[in-house]
Formats: sequence, C-alpha cells, structure tokens
Amino acid sequence: MSSELDKNHKTMHIDYAAYSERAWYMSGWVVSDLNPPPMSVFSKNEMPYEVYCEYFERKDVAEELNLSAANKAYGFILVIESYETNFQNLNFTVENQAVPPHFLDPVLIDSPEVIFASIQGDKESFFANLTAQLKNIDCSLFTQQSEQASLPLITHYIDLCTITDTNLFYLTGWALTENVLENVVLEDAEGNIYQVTECYRYLRNDINSKFNLAGEYNAGFLCACRLPFDFKAKKLIIKVPGYSLMEADIEITPSHFSKTALLKQYLSLINVHTAGFFDGGQPAVLRHLADIWQGESLMEGLSSKVNHFGELNNDPLVSVIIPIYGRYDFLQHQLLAFSSDADMQNHEIIYVLDDPRIEREFNITCHGVFNTFKHPFKTIHAGKNLGFAGANNLGASIATGKYILALNSDVMPSKKGWLSRLAEKFASLDSPGILGTKLVYEDETIQHIGMVFQDDAYYPGIWMNYHPHKGMPSHLINTKETELTELVTGACMLMEKDFFISVGGFDTRYILGDFEDSDLCLKAYRHNKKIYIDTQESLYHLERLSQNLVDSGDWKYKLTLLNGLYQKEKWGDAIKEVKQQNV
Repeated sequence: MSSELDKNHKTMHIDYAAYSERAWYMSGWVVSDLNPPPMSVFSKNEMPYEVYCEYFERKDVAEELNLSAANKAYGFILVIESYETNFQNLNFTVENQAVPPHFLDPVLIDSPEVIFASIQGDKESFFANLTAQLKNIDCSLFTQQSEQASLPLITHYIDLCTITDTNLFYLTGWALTENVLENVVLEDAEGNIYQVTECYRYLRNDINSKFNLAGEYNAGFLCACRLPFDFKAKKLIIKVPGYSLMEADIEITPSHFSKTALLKQYLSLINVHTAGFFDGGQPAVLRHLADIWQGESLMEGLSSKVNHFGELNNDPLVSVIIPIYGRYDFLQHQLLAFSSDADMQNHEIIYVLDDPRIEREFNITCHGVFNTFKHPFKTIHAGKNLGFAGANNLGASIATGKYILALNSDVMPSKKGWLSRLAEKFASLDSPGILGTKLVYEDETIQHIGMVFQDDAYYPGIWMNYHPHKGMPSHLINTKETELTELVTGACMLMEKDFFISVGGFDTRYILGDFEDSDLCLKAYRHNKKIYIDTQESLYHLERLSQNLVDSGDWKYKLTLLNGLYQKEKWGDAIKEVKQQNV
C-alpha cells in the first residue's frame, strides 16, 4: 500500500460490527493493490486473534474514491475469535501496517444478521468454511443459514442455568419436545465439552395450559450435576435429534446460594405423588440429589476445630456423640443431667456443632454451661452442615472410647448409671452389632422400643422405618429385658467404635437425617451381627424438637421418600432377607 494512498484515501472502513458469544462479526471495505489484502487483528498487548475473512469486489467504493487501476476496493466479512467485548481495544493491520483508529468507525449492532445479509456468493460455503477454520465461535448464529436450515426450532425457555461456587451445574426450564433427556453438553472458554447427567422431565401445568397440551405431558426439565473442579463451563448446549440446538450462557451464582436452598428449589418441582414415580427408581432424581448434597465427599478435606472444656477422661468406656443443629439450648439440659450422674465421669461427651450459623451462640453456651456444671466435654466443628450422618462420623473421628453412643441432643436420661449398664449389657450379648434402648415421651408413652421395616402402603417398594407400640403407655408393653429387634433408631445407638469405623460409619448419601440408622443396621447384618433393644433402661426423647419442622412446602416429606428410595436402590433384596430371618 503506497504512502500516497494512505494520505489521500481511507484505506479501510468497518460499516457494521456485532459481538456475540466469543466472536466479533464485521462488514466493511478495504483499499489495496494486493489480491487479497492480508489483514490481521491484535489485542491491546499485541497478541494476534484468530481471524476469518471473506473478500468480494466493491466497485461502488472504487468509483466513489476514484481509485487508479493499480488499486482495488474489496468488501469483506470479518469474523474474529475474541473475548474482548470492547471494540476500541482491537487493533487492525492491513499489509502489516497499522490502521489508524479514526478509519474504524462502525455502527455497533446487537446481532450479526445484517452482516450476514451482505455476503455475496455462496452463503452455505461461507458458513462451512467459517465453521471449519474457527472452532470456538457460536455456530447457532448461522446454522439457520446453512445445512441445518431445514431443522425445526424447539419452542423452549430456560428458567435458570447456573453454576454455584462449588462447581454444581443447575438447570431448569421447559421444552415442547419429549426427548430433552440426553446430550446435555457444557462447554468452556476453550471449546472443551463435558457431558452431564440427563434431565428429569416433570409436569408443568402452566405450559400445558398455555399451549393446549395433553394434561400428562411433562414439559418441564430439570438437571443438577457436579462438574470436575477444573472444568469452568461457560455455555450450555442441548442436542435434540431432529431439532435445532438449545443453547444458553451460564451464569455464576454467588456463594450464598446454599445446598439447602437448592434442595428446596429442586424438590418444589418434583411430584412424588404421580402414579409410578417409584416404580422405575427415578435414577436421574437420585443422581441430581446426590450431586446437590455431595454426600460422598462431605468428609473430604475437612478442617475441624476441637475445643476442650475441663479435664477429660483419658480412658473413657463410651464416647457419647451428640450433633447440634439449630437448638443449641438442649446442651444445657443434657449437661445438667450428666453432671448429676457420677457414672458419666467414666465416659466422654462430644458435641458436634453441625450448624455454622450458630457458632457464636454455641460457643458462648458451652463456656456458660461448663462454668455452671463443671462437667467436662469437648466440641468439634467443621465449619459446615454435614447432616446427621456426617456429624456423627466427625464426632467418631475424635472419639477415644471402646464404645460409641450416637445420641440425639433432645434425649435426656431418667436414671443415673444408665450408660455403664448399657455397655455391660452390650458386652454380654451374642454377636451384638448395635444396642438401642427404650425411649419415651415425657408422659411415659412409647416413642421407641425397636423398629421394623414396613412396606409403605402408599408407595409400594419403599421400606419405611416403623415404630411398633408408638404412643402406647410404656407400662402396658410386656417385653423381655433385652431382645432381638430388626432395627433401632439413630436417636440412641450403642456400638463398638471399631465396628463403626470398619463399616465406614453412617452413610452420608442420605440427606438431612433419614434412614441412616436403618442403613447402619443393614451394615451390621451384612457383617453377621445382631441388633438388640434394651427395655430396662428408659430415656426421655422429645423427638425432633431439635429440628425446625415449621417450613414452607413439603420438601422434607419428599426428602424422606427419596431417601427411602435410595435405601431401596442401595440394598435391593437385603431388606427382604432381614425380614425373613426375623420372622
């Protein structure tokens, strides 16, 4: 390009420019004596961008500029792969000479459709070449122009497409096609892809009404998937055979979007009452819940804080593990009872704070209670909610007793010496795995005197934990002092520490406290151990007052059923075998 031309003519002009999903799209013209004129685009720090350029002759520009025969005007369509969204930060060269910024004065538009309209020649060839050369651009902008022009569009809407700070992908929306189940793909900034678990389809009455669909049509779709830690997804792509792609950008959700909030939101969309919901096992729902709760990795990389109050027994017989969630005031009532029982000095008390929201109040209460009752105990806190299973497992990790007693914070003793008597009984039994004891309400009616598996009448195939004699006056129940039972409740379970550790403790896949106790009993059966209930000792159980039962919606009820579904899927026919051997 001659210096004379540089002085007297605009060498380049960009008419239109649009930025969309990792790429700039531009149309304009350039003057050059070369065919075609080499063009490059650089970042502010002079790093080159990947560029695709399609040229065509612009006689109108040549006539307007009165160009000599040696120079020609070329129209161009320019596509630049870049995450730079500010046009002013792009630097252009033609024939290795920088183009002054005042030559570049485009009209910025929202969509490249106007730019595509200026393509002269074979548009399908243009898009095919562009797709082949630039791998990371958003092809959906021109698929309607190319070989996919014949594919029908999907009427759909994505309500929420996000990734939490724990790299959990969460998607909700609706679509008027039934096969949005597989080929859900996430893509990162470099074009790498990750295949996620399939979507779960659910009923959207609002969509069925709006589009006059059959009442049973499941228009909604839902997905939750824990991504690899190093995969930073930017875009969602759902490939539906026979249809155009469904795509969306992914937003990053701040850290206050908690697991509990996600569980509530997810479960609000699930209808467990539909016919046949449990027949097929609903593997997608169980996978989604497992990824939200992340139970299998709850205990990984924990940094726990342990505090000691008073001089602890260096050789305790039993380590009593008591999770605290919400109601930290129960600690006061329990330690009052423990401090008045000299036998409790033979054991150790471990309170596990499972609720980071109340850490300050809990610590203040611990100091006050110790200063009042002088009974030694220790606390441990992992800084996050682990649930019933995780909290007990955490407590067991610092237990030093021969035995472990899993005890709820709302269980209170009625007699002194109860714990050593239970331990002595355990040692005298034949192949004991777990020993429970009688739990009563404050009016001396039965809360727990052993449990059994019961096939749910409303949800066949789901084995619920049933409490025989619950609510009956305890003096009317005629039982042996210690006897075999199918199951015992997690509110009070005595077992050897070595056994508890050897079977991996409680299964943390159960969410927020359901079926962990029956699952541990099944582990005992698998190791040829027996489950016993003691009826001589009697503890008061306020039952679930340590939890907040007043909550909007029925999400906790749904969790109970889905935890039961997980137990069924995990244990298969083992529960039937237990029932047969206990007949």
